[in-house]
Amino acid sequence: MILWIITLLIILTVVSLLLINNRVLRYILGAISIVLLLDSVLLLSANMHSHYGMKKVTTEQQTQIYSAAPANVPVGMLITKKIENNHSVMIYKDAKNDKQPVAHFVPNKKEMLDSLKKTATYKKANVSTAQVITKTTKWQYKSDLMEWLFKFKDGNNLVKVERVVQIPLNWQVINK
Repeated sequence: MILWIITLLIILTVVSLLLINNRVLRYILGAISIVLLLDSVLLLSANMHSHYGMKKVTTEQQTQIYSAAPANVPVGMLITKKIENNHSVMIYKDAKNDKQPVAHFVPNKKEMLDSLKKTATYKKANVSTAQVITKTTKWQYKSDLMEWLFKFKDGNNLVKVERVVQIPLNWQVINK
């Protein structure tokens, strides 16, 4: 909406400075429209540069996972393939009765920018069940007015997604 406001203020500035014959009224309306136009451009610049009107919101979700090993194997197993420093593809089961384990955290080649914002690692911890802890950080508008002004489309306001797979100390990790 801020783009429409800027466009309207440009038209108002041109009309007030060029089409109004009364000199006093022309200067008053011209000055007001120019000040409002500059303020609008500064607000848009502040939003684009430093996310003015927005705040970072982090949510955390925990999901239990199950061993990639067959059901008859007594030791839990996590299969990993390191892609880069802070990213691994991990293979495990989502449900206890799943037949085959599934690869998780595979980067989406069509959305590489989003893939760069996502990390996946694992760590052994003193826990009884394996779980994935997902921390998602997004930019969120501070108010409805800010959303109305600055939301251009259903944009992706994702800052980062950090996933840590916590596994019990007795699990085995197989690195490919």
